[in-house]
Amino acid sequence: MKLKCTDNGLIYIKHSIILSIKKPNSLENVKLLGEPVPVNACNVVFLSYNNDGHVTFFMQNGFEISINIFFSEAEQILNSAMQRRVDEII
Repeated sequence: MKLKCTDNGLIYIKHSIILSIKKPNSLENVKLLGEPVPVNACNVVFLSYNNDGHVTFFMQNGFEISINIFFSEAEQILNSAMQRRVDEII
């Protein structure tokens, strides 16, 4: 499982595909502990590419979650989570 979403609107991102989780213009970075990272789809402002060309979830709180996956797969999971449908990208 690379990406998974639930009918509650949560997206789970496997830690191995995450390139970075950061807040621009901030010294703080998030360290991953090897567990999937849950993201509430309602907090995703938009999905796009960051300055380095990586697929990135841009969050309401200013964080950027860059992942190593095709844009279409990330878009599919985000749309499913927004529609409260269960989906998974393996």
